[in-house]
This record gives sequence, structure tokens and C-alpha cells, in this order.
Amino acid sequence: MTSTGAPLRIAVMLSRSSEAGNVGLEQFLGVYYALQDAGAEVLVASMCGGYPWPTRFTRLGAEADELARRFQADRRARDDLANTLRFGELFEEDFQGGFCVGEPGALWRDADRNSAAALIAQFLQAGKPIALLPSLLDILPKGAGDGLLILGDGAWPPSAAVAALLAAATRQFEIRRLGHET
Repeated sequence: MTSTGAPLRIAVMLSRSSEAGNVGLEQFLGVYYALQDAGAEVLVASMCGGYPWPTRFTRLGAEADELARRFQADRRARDDLANTLRFGELFEEDFQGGFCVGEPGALWRDADRNSAAALIAQFLQAGKPIALLPSLLDILPKGAGDGLLILGDGAWPPSAAVAALLAAATRQFEIRRLGHET
């Protein structure tokens, strides 16, 4: 939450590797629910829009059973996942930060507007925080610019990346808000 009482708006991007199967779904659910539980407003996007995986929800590993049960009972979460927007339909100015689940590719080489890499580059150029899980990406030659890049891996719980992202997004929002008031 911001000091104005408004929830932070976070774009969750499901990228290439997340389309491969259940590992991406498990990671997505961890991120999605950590954001929801923190009071963020979440919008989910994928390359083609719609449901991002080739097959429908299947049973996850034992460690994800709680998330799987929650997801199966959560109509809104199932709708959010079934009706993702295309990357090209998102604009960084509508969000305080973003979270990419999956490998986005080369951030500064992908000219396709409808890619996670291009959207992440826009967030970073605007000085907004982005978290990536897993952290496999190519940020050369421009680096993270003015943005904050939060990198995670399979050993890092999504809740830690979400907490870092929300703290950075809140701080950035407050700095911008105070700058507009003066």
C-alpha cells in the first residue's frame, strides 16, 4: 500500500520458460499469492494473451499442494490466469513495478513490443523496479539503467523477491509523489 492508501499496481509477466509447464505455474502461484496477500493489485500478461501454458492446470509437486488447493478454490486467480493480456497491451506508466516469471531473453535486443524483454526494458528505463525469477537474462549493453533489477533463483522463495519488489516500488512511488507535490 502507498501512503495514499492506494494499492501498488504490479504487472506479472509470464515469459518463455514459464510456458514450459508446471514449474512455471508453481512459481507463478507463489508470486501471485505473495503479491495478493501484500495488498498489491496484480495484472497478469503473457506473450499471446489468454491461458499461457499448453495444457490446463495439473497436479503440482507436494510442496505446492497448499498453493494448488488455494488456486483451485480461487475463481479470481483462475480467471486472471485464463485471461492474461498480451505484453504489448501493457504500459509501464500504469504500474509501480513488475515481476517476470520465466526467462525474458535479451532485454535490449528484443525489438518486438510484444515481448517480456521489451516490457522489462521499459520499466527499467522509467526507473521502476522489476523482479525476475529465475534470474537468467541478458541485460547488456545498457544494464538496468535507472531501474532496480531484483534477481532470484529456484532456491530463493518468491515471497522474498515480492517483498523486495514491493519495498522498492513503494519507495519509488513516494519519491515521485513527493516530487510532484513540490
